[in-house]
Amino acid sequence: IIDGKGSFFATDLEHLLRTTGCQRLLLGGITTDVCVHTTMREANDRGFECCLITDGTGATDRGNHAAAHKMVTMQGGGAMGRCGE
Repeated sequence: IIDGKGSFFATDLEHLLRTTGCQRLLLGGITTDVCVHTTMREANDRGFECCLITDGTGATDRGNHAAAHKMVTMQGGGAMGRCGE
């Protein structure tokens, strides 16, 4: 059973990023509206600069996918960009 939906939950991810000096994250994957969005919020809360790769994310529902992108923009949770930008 996985209780958390983000990549930081019950993992060493933050420790690994900090020990390697990482300050910026590019986020992609599925599902945009659950795991990717949760990970981005968790990273932002921990002080990491985030960029959501809009054409590198997906969801089972187009409306949820678009809503997740809109929330990132409206909440100032990070930047958004396409691959190759």
